[in-house]
Amino acid sequence: MGQLRLEVAATVELEDLDELPNEESQRLEAEVHEILHTSGAAMMSYAQSIVPVRTGNLLSSIFYDIDDDALAVTLGATADYASFVEYGTYKMAPRPFLEPAAQIGQEEMNLRIEEAIIVRLDGRLSSDEDGERVTIEIEGATIKDARTD
Repeated sequence: MGQLRLEVAATVELEDLDELPNEESQRLEAEVHEILHTSGAAMMSYAQSIVPVRTGNLLSSIFYDIDDDALAVTLGATADYASFVEYGTYKMAPRPFLEPAAQIGQEEMNLRIEEAIIVRLDGRLSSDEDGERVTIEIEGATIKDARTD
């Protein structure tokens, strides 16, 4: 235990995306990547606002990183004792700062991505073979604990 990383990933499944013009598809992709960056910055800022501060080392070690291919934000802290603060020890109660930030950020990120997709695709998809409406399915984001030593 020691350093800590949490991955906040959005899983988006779109059917009939090929019906979207190439330019529009590229703009949607750019918008989703921008949402990832702003969400990551917001998560980091929130984590920094609630982390316990004694020397400032843990505060300054909080970071975020974007995996554009996986549509994921990694939120973490590189201080050697980050996981002890987050999860506690047998002598110290937990004082979570990354998980609350990731949970709040996850909801915001998913809503913003969903809104961007709906705006871009609104009225641009044709109906399916039976004449029913095409649906867009957006799965919930997951938080994956990827602790590092």
